[in-house]
Amino acid sequence: MKKTGMKTPHARRMARAAVALVMVTGSPSVFGQPAFGARGEDVAIQRGQRQHEVQKVLGDKASYAAAIVARWEESAREAGRWDKNYSVDLLESLMKLDPENLLAAGEASSYPAMMNVLATGRAEPTTEAPVPGSLGQNFQDLVYTPVAPCRIVDTRRAVEGALAAGVARTFDVDSSNLAEQGGSATGCGIPLAVAQAVTMTIVAVQPAGRGYLAAWGLGPRPTPSSVLNYDANDVVANTAIIPVVPGGGNDFTLSSLATTHVVVDVLGYFAASNATRLDCTNVLSDIVAVPVDELTAVDANCPPGREATGGGYDIAEGTIAFTGLFMTANPLGNGWRTLVENHTNGPRSIVTFARCCRVPGR
Repeated sequence: MKKTGMKTPHARRMARAAVALVMVTGSPSVFGQPAFGARGEDVAIQRGQRQHEVQKVLGDKASYAAAIVARWEESAREAGRWDKNYSVDLLESLMKLDPENLLAAGEASSYPAMMNVLATGRAEPTTEAPVPGSLGQNFQDLVYTPVAPCRIVDTRRAVEGALAAGVARTFDVDSSNLAEQGGSATGCGIPLAVAQAVTMTIVAVQPAGRGYLAAWGLGPRPTPSSVLNYDANDVVANTAIIPVVPGGGNDFTLSSLATTHVVVDVLGYFAASNATRLDCTNVLSDIVAVPVDELTAVDANCPPGREATGGGYDIAEGTIAFTGLFMTANPLGNGWRTLVENHTNGPRSIVTFARCCRVPGR
């Protein structure tokens, strides 16, 4: 808060009065609401409680993340999303979240909601998402992230061997160890529970006869799903974008008309953007008793990591009907400033608020 004392001509006072209600588009108006006092205290208390919870998470982030893994293990097993690498992979993914998103994961009311925090930064939806039958979803943007070409499947080295004729088989894309299916023993850099679709180069290696290879997510095979055709003893490749069902366990399915070995390399993945919705909060200044006949600035500043996107002011008294009180609010650095001219019969209690936002998640 800064104060500047100076006398101002009547014409300048009236000019400021004319713009006193100018706000950034979309900023909430505080006029016509009850007096600031109790409402401001409630907001401050809620903000303080939230920050206290975030600080507790930061105090022992590893223990908090481990508790989330333990809480949802049974649900993950029931959903068929648990494998021997899952607890390690989930813990690693949770540890990469910022404290506020990790807190959201811990507060999630269901296993799907917790996993959705990894994918979108928000604990929504609270019901199991439908198995994708096409690339992405029509209600959210997907962002493409390339990865260095990396092998996730090679049935020549896999425990189960070649892909049997007419038998659908599922494979993983986001485990930290893909060696059992012939892939990289250190994973391919696709984060757990994030990818909605993956760009893959799929190779049929020396099939037993003429036919085709199909690839899709999980569940019943959609039509069409063929990614390449082959003749007997061919080595033929194609690059395609395959929808996947992210999380623990296997994520996509391959099926071949004839018995064949299959090699799959990943080139990148599509994931929901969690940068399309801002995470915003109001930051309040102190309540300032503005003296009579002194131009006073009342400032609210956003904390590090958040940017000011709007702001305004309120009067922390039972009324705003003060003749001779002139105010205007404008951006100032990473915050908001209210300039106040008080020509009433005594000090007036003024508070400024700044709308402080950040881009959450990835």
